[in-house]
Amino acid sequence: MVKKYEIICPICGNVRMKTRQGCWAIEKGKTTTRCFKCTRLKKGETNSGSFRKGIKVSKKTQFKKGLIPWNKGVGRPEMRGNKNPMWKGGTTLLKTRVRDCFKYFQWRSDIFTRDDFICQECERRGVYLEAHHIKLLSKIIEEYEIKTLEEALICEELWNINNGMTLCRECHDKTKGYNKKK
Repeated sequence: MVKKYEIICPICGNVRMKTRQGCWAIEKGKTTTRCFKCTRLKKGETNSGSFRKGIKVSKKTQFKKGLIPWNKGVGRPEMRGNKNPMWKGGTTLLKTRVRDCFKYFQWRSDIFTRDDFICQECERRGVYLEAHHIKLLSKIIEEYEIKTLEEALICEELWNINNGMTLCRECHDKTKGYNKKK
């Protein structure tokens, strides 16, 4: 355990604790015995309440009211699209595009209402629910060789309500194919 020593501020009398290393700095004249508030005072001043009271900020560093930064709202058109070094040819995964479309949200909502917002595994209500494809979304896309979002919207098996079930997050984590990375 590190031994600590009491240091008393000569101006305000506040007691603070210092390690031996901190005391060595005081002995060598590298730092002062004053407390943080009193080190900001000039000679002859006393510490009375707020030590920042009355201190003026330089006009150069002070924020000017009503001044709008030069880059506020300015987009960077030179870094958009294929001009960006991280551009990968405009490839968004088909699964992501399917899950972002309106028909998917409608399918999800239909499954929740059919199952009365109850997890079908543990039968809990009032928890975060997820819609689960019984036959995996990726398997359906692979089986029907779906390449575009338009083809996915036409595919009936993808939007079949009998291929979905309501699960809570914990039960969905346990299903086959969920979070393959883990």
